[in-house]
Amino acid sequence: MPFSRFAKMPNEKRERLMTIAAQEFAAHGFEAASLNRILEEAQIGKSSAYYYFEDKADLFSTVVNYCLDRLQLAPASEALTSLTVETFWPAIADLHDKPLFHAQQQPWLFGAVRAAERLTPESLQRESLAQLARSLARYMMTGIGTTIIRGQELGLIRTDLPNELLMAWFRAIDGASDDWLLAHLDQLDQGAMIHIAHQTISTIRQALAPPT
Repeated sequence: MPFSRFAKMPNEKRERLMTIAAQEFAAHGFEAASLNRILEEAQIGKSSAYYYFEDKADLFSTVVNYCLDRLQLAPASEALTSLTVETFWPAIADLHDKPLFHAQQQPWLFGAVRAAERLTPESLQRESLAQLARSLARYMMTGIGTTIIRGQELGLIRTDLPNELLMAWFRAIDGASDDWLLAHLDQLDQGAMIHIAHQTISTIRQALAPPT
């Protein structure tokens, strides 16, 4: 985590740094990203950077949390508990669409988060990055798990298989779709993105449907 004085950095300067760093990490991944390139473009000296962050890994963790905060990938549990049989899957589709709209306008938000999911075994030997990876996995899987449990309560999601497996199916299908969309964002308009996003949810729905 950044030093507490990072919160006192002027807002415009902080947003510029987060955006530039997210773009760099999204484009190159953590390992190949250049701290020097980030700081040069953000017009921040190295001594100033170490005033706010312990190292490159600390900056990366801060950027990933910044991106997660803006994407809001995991649905709020309160929003899920109010869903009914009729509203459950349409609401899940709507919740799934919103981060994608952010991704179309600011693809580096998704890209930086995906970079955190692709840290190498060498990088994960660093405790700060291992902690980030665990926290991100917990954040993602908690949201998926809560969604699955609510669907099961409504009789819309199967209960004959372990929830861990259902969560893995959900994440695998969604993750594959996210990767494809990120790679083709410049070729898609909003209508095409919505169509693919809804087909992704439809595929997840079929995979998780109770056996007949």
